[in-house]
Order: sequence, then C-alpha cells, then structure tokens
Amino acid sequence: MTRADGSSVAVSTVFLDLDDTICRHPTSGADRLADAFDAAGVEPFFDGSDVRRWLPEVSADTLLGLRENCFGAIADERGRERADALAVARAYEDPDPTDVEFLPGAEAALDRLGATHDLALVTNGGRGTQTAKLRALDIADHFGAFAFAGSDHAVKPDPEPFDHALAAMGATPAETVHVGNSLRSDVAGAHAAGLRSVWLEESGTVGEYDPHHTIGSMRDLCDPPWV
Repeated sequence: MTRADGSSVAVSTVFLDLDDTICRHPTSGADRLADAFDAAGVEPFFDGSDVRRWLPEVSADTLLGLRENCFGAIADERGRERADALAVARAYEDPDPTDVEFLPGAEAALDRLGATHDLALVTNGGRGTQTAKLRALDIADHFGAFAFAGSDHAVKPDPEPFDHALAAMGATPAETVHVGNSLRSDVAGAHAAGLRSVWLEESGTVGEYDPHHTIGSMRDLCDPPWV
C-alpha cells in the first residue's frame, strides 16, 4: 500500500485463513458430498466443480446457510427441487476437526512469517471446531489474535472479522495482508476491509475478484510476494 505522499507502507501484519489454506482433511470434499447425497436419499445432481462455481455467487450468515444457498442455487439452475438441495446441505457432515494435516509448505510458511510479521487467524467456522484444528496442528501460539467468522463474527466476505482482527492486533489495513484460498471469502473480504490480498490459487476456480498477489503453494510465502 502507499501513503498519500506516494511512499510505501511496509507490511507488518499477516492474516491467514485456516481451511484449505493452512490445513485440510485427508477425506476429500468430493467424498463428503457423495456421503451427503447418500444420507439425504437424493440422487447426485451436482459435484464439487459446481459448488466451487457457485460459492462466490452466494452469501449467508452461517456456514450451513452458505451451503443451503449454494446447493439451492445449483438446484434452481438444474431445474431440481430446492428441497432436495436443502436436504443434501443439512446432511453434509464436516469431518472430525482433529483429523487435519498441513498443506504442503504451510508449517514452514508459518514459522517463516512468524519470525518477521505479526500473525492473526481469520477463519470461517465455529470457535470450537477451529480451535480443535489448531490444537491438533499445535499452531495456536503462532497467532496474536483470532476471528472465528460464523460463530463470533459475520461470515467472510463480511469485513467484520477482519476489522476485529485489526483492532485486536493494533494494526492498520495499509500494513496488513490476508492470505486465503477463496476468492469470494478471502480476497473479496480482505478488499472490503481495506487489506491487501494474497490468493492461494485453486485449480479451476474463476471469479470477478482480483487479488493483489497470487501464489501456487504455501511454500511461496517463505519469500513473501509483498516484499
């Protein structure tokens, strides 16, 4: 970012998303979606590519609401009963929150960034679920503040969780970047709060949001793109 006089503002603070940015579940989202169709007794009529395509187009105050709106929009598009989509959304089960693993390069990136920047976590998901993941990975001590959107705050891309983290860290938007994998939640949310964005690119994902920086792997953060 730049000041009014044209000089640059150094980045002192880094916000990070958690799911599919720092960690992931060994069980794929495709498998969980297939299980949800089976549990709801609905013949599959969409897949993960449809979900990724529609997620940037919907919003909600909760993660369940986000799934319902996303799956419902797909049902409308396909001429299917919205009730079927809602049944699948409600049958979708998040996996054991302690059954997580680091994305390649994420653990090293946290160590590297933590040595030179102040870190905060800004994540969609309930406090209990997300803190269980942090304990399983033993990384809670890396962060000076936490914003759990969906339980304590509005769901990203609402700027509220970002604003909370800024206040907790005593940081300004100009000196802060946010790293995440979702164009809709992370990139758009960061921009709404006045932050610079770093997008962990997801293959096949397109959207109208233009990140300030794009990385292909968390390993790329060992040499931060904003430096």
